[in-house]
Amino acid sequence: MSGRVQGVGFRPHVWRTVVSLGLTGDVRNISQGVEVRLVCKADGLETFEHALKANLPALARIDALHISPLQRQELAELGPGFAILPSLARNRSTMVLPDAATCNQCLAELFDPDNRRYRYPFISCTHCGPRFSVIRSMPYDRERTSMSAFGLCDACAREYADPEDRRFHAQTNACDACGPKLWLETPSGHRLEAADPFASMSATLQAGQILALKGLGGFHLCCDARDPFAVTRLRERKRRPAKPLAVMFRNLEQLGEYVMASPEEIALLRSAEAPIVLLRPLKQGKRLAEAVAPDSAWLGCMLPYTPVHHLLLADAEGPLIMTSANRTGLPQVIDNQAAREQLADLADLLVMHDRTIVSRIDDSVMRVHDTSGKVQVLRPGRGVAPLSLALPSGFSTGPEVLALGGDLKNTFCLAREGQLIVSHYQGDLQQLAVNEAADDARDHYRQLYQAAPELLACDLHPDYVSTRIATDAKNLRVIRVQHHHAHLAACLGEHGYPLRGDPVLGICLDGTGYGEAGRLWGGEFLYGGYGEVERLARLQPGALPGGENAIREPWRLLVTRLHQAGIDPLSTLDLWPVLADKPLTTICSMIEQNFNSPASSSAGRVFDAVAAALGCYAEGISYEGQAAVALETLAQSCAERVMAYHLPISRHEGLWQLDIRGLWPQIMADLEADRPRPQIALAFHLGLAQGLSTLALRLRRTHPFKTLVLSGGVMQNALLSDQLERLLVDAGIKVLRHQQVPCNDAGLSLGQALVALARQTGGRQDA
Repeated sequence: MSGRVQGVGFRPHVWRTVVSLGLTGDVRNISQGVEVRLVCKADGLETFEHALKANLPALARIDALHISPLQRQELAELGPGFAILPSLARNRSTMVLPDAATCNQCLAELFDPDNRRYRYPFISCTHCGPRFSVIRSMPYDRERTSMSAFGLCDACAREYADPEDRRFHAQTNACDACGPKLWLETPSGHRLEAADPFASMSATLQAGQILALKGLGGFHLCCDARDPFAVTRLRERKRRPAKPLAVMFRNLEQLGEYVMASPEEIALLRSAEAPIVLLRPLKQGKRLAEAVAPDSAWLGCMLPYTPVHHLLLADAEGPLIMTSANRTGLPQVIDNQAAREQLADLADLLVMHDRTIVSRIDDSVMRVHDTSGKVQVLRPGRGVAPLSLALPSGFSTGPEVLALGGDLKNTFCLAREGQLIVSHYQGDLQQLAVNEAADDARDHYRQLYQAAPELLACDLHPDYVSTRIATDAKNLRVIRVQHHHAHLAACLGEHGYPLRGDPVLGICLDGTGYGEAGRLWGGEFLYGGYGEVERLARLQPGALPGGENAIREPWRLLVTRLHQAGIDPLSTLDLWPVLADKPLTTICSMIEQNFNSPASSSAGRVFDAVAAALGCYAEGISYEGQAAVALETLAQSCAERVMAYHLPISRHEGLWQLDIRGLWPQIMADLEADRPRPQIALAFHLGLAQGLSTLALRLRRTHPFKTLVLSGGVMQNALLSDQLERLLVDAGIKVLRHQQVPCNDAGLSLGQALVALARQTGGRQDA
């Protein structure tokens, strides 16, 4: 059997099922999954299968069950009764399980004064606790995890050996007598003696100070989310001036005082994945410090997911900031000594423990679609990754592929033996330390899955770190995949769209992706499938005066679009005083002479230009997408019904395009009429959605399709993507949106792997 069958109490479940049926045989972990040898008649086998699947452990999942008769020699090996045998390592690894949030049974024991694990910070069982973050190799047994450093006491050993116990073969089983220990340190390295460390931690937080807290997949920095001085101090120390910070609430009751949550969102918060969930603050609810999420209409919320968090939040009074502990340009800290060296001047108190974190993994980020109620992963991390998907029908299983993803929001993907294994979020590979950590992670995955890639897949961009890694590799073939084609293929792949399926239309909107002939794309209509695509349409390109500077300073993009629309920026200073001290003549000259002003069809840059026009970070941004996030927030604050702006469709260079020039007379007229900025922001979002859907329907006349894919980082904009989906569905089109795999660049690796396999399979499709 293969699937989620190791580390989830599956063998005890098999044992109980077999014993209840009075059968004999044995069960053991093998690298492909779990092997059960059973002595029974045909009707007994059918009864066993039904009983096995009827009441699976909470985290278990059977993906495939293969049955073959036992040979005479195997029958001779079986003893009386039913036994659980030691694991047997073979050629290939099975599914590596993500970490799981503390289950309700362990939580009840944690706060039960009569339980021997009362207030023990590392309580776990076969239903919950660390998995991926502690695994060194497969199969999943204690000696192959960082728990091998902790021998079982007699009481824990009895539980581990008792098939009737919830902790039977629970590899992270421990208690205060034999397991990991937690302690407190000052930034100077002095170990504190505290009768109740959680009371000391709570007092530190109430005093407005900052904790560095060692968790499941790394250290967090935390402070009281209601304290504006503490939040500001944390931002200053971490050098994170504006990007939203995640908040951990004590329970659902406390969360409900601050944000709105649907039944689907509540279920997600309480799930074994326990991710950060994007929720909307209550208009009349309690308020956190304004600096928690200054630009966003969303608040990243989570509930405690480890015993340490539960104990801390039980003592701490209010919601807590819980953000990854790292200096700018460095990956999240996971090691005690590194914490002492890197976090001493960031935190006022360090919370340590002695269970080694084998794999660094950040919290997952998710949201629930308004239109469908389906979950969308925005950052794959703890609880989600490693993510294993089956190859869609029509693909062959070889060769093994390692897809390296992009440079921002990097993930990588292994394709092997019919599986697509997407890694956890790595970060920005252009930061040396992050690149080195990602290299270690790739090696770890290869070792876990005993993978030997024969083919590398990467982006077209020649200056990506990930591309250079691929092209520098020796004795391996390399396939380069266009950025937006990878976005489209990733969405198709996670939905299991068949290789030989009908061509689809993809609307791929993002910041920047390397296109054909070295051009910068980012607002693309692609037609085809996994093997190949044809570019049918785009957003009207605009210049990026100053290159990368135009991305960091949105006022430059406002000037670009005004100039493109035939509007002299110098004549608009009464509307946009921000332009008064800018070298407008020089910028316009750069655009006209095509000097350091590459053209880009990027949707992200259109958002930046409109954001600048409405006063959202025109001078400059401190993180990717900041101006666009602020623009969406502004639009969502509009309570009135508004008419959408009109964006005409034109034909240029053999392509249809959505003409952006038509926006600016409408925006200027509204600003001159003192129309409220939220109404203008909403009119832009609605107009863009209407223009995109209208263009898609026009393309359908010459390039028939039944299915349309929405992908790219701009599709994280819930207002735009939800409205666009409604318009397309109303037109009778089936719309595929990302769910398990992010629409942003974290999904590129999956798409690259699928395109590479399609080309190896001969799956180039006629457009």
